[in-house]
Amino acid sequence: MHVRHRLIYVTLGAILLLGDVGLWMDASAQVAPQSQIAFYSLWDQIAEPRDEEIYVMDADGANVRNLTNFPLVTDGVPVWSPDGQRIAFASSRDGNGEIYMMDADGSNPRNLTSHPAYDDWPAWSPDGQMIAFASTREGDDEIYVMNADGTNPRNLTNHPGDDLLGPSWSPDGQMIAFTSTRDGNAEIYVMNVDGANPRNLTNHTAGDIGPAWSPDGQ
Repeated sequence: MHVRHRLIYVTLGAILLLGDVGLWMDASAQVAPQSQIAFYSLWDQIAEPRDEEIYVMDADGANVRNLTNFPLVTDGVPVWSPDGQRIAFASSRDGNGEIYMMDADGSNPRNLTSHPAYDDWPAWSPDGQMIAFASTREGDDEIYVMNADGTNPRNLTNHPGDDLLGPSWSPDGQMIAFTSTRDGNAEIYVMNVDGANPRNLTNHTAGDIGPAWSPDGQ
C-alpha cells in the first residue's frame, strides 16, 4: 500500500529504519490525550507479503498491543481523534488504499472512503468533525476533506502537481499544512481550511515533507 510513498521518502532522505525490530517509522506516530502512542509496524510479520499492523503502547513503551490483527494487508498511518476515542487510519484490506476508522481499542473498524482510488494520510480537524486526507481519485495526488463519518468529500487543492504526504491542521482549525510538488520538488505549503490562498513556506531546492504544527500554532 505504501510502496509509492515509501519510494518518495527514500528519495528525499526522510526514512528511519529500526532494523532490530522491523519498524518503519514516519511522522504518523501519534500520542493520544490519555498518553498512549499509536504506531504501525511489521513486528508480527513472519513471511511475505507485508503485514503492517497498528499498535498502541503506553508512553513509556510498555504494554504494546496490536489493534488491527488483519493478516496480509497494510494497516498504517494511525491518527487519534481529538477526544482520544477513535483512531483514523489507512488500510489496503479492501484491495486498495482506503481511510478507515476504529474505536480506540481496535473494535468497530469501518471504511470511510469506499472509493476505487488510492486514499491515504488521514488527519483530524481539531474539533473532531472533519478528516483531511490525500487521494488519487482525480488522477493525481490531491488533498481532500470529508466529514468524520466519511460523507461530503471535497477536493481542496485542485492542482496538477502532486499534493500529498501528511495534511496537518493548524491547532485553531483555520489552516492546513501539506506537502506539494507543484513547484517541481517537494515543498511545505499551507492553505486556508477551504483550500483558498495556498502558499509555499519552504522554497528550497531540497525535498521538504511531513509538516507538523507546534501546539500554539505559531
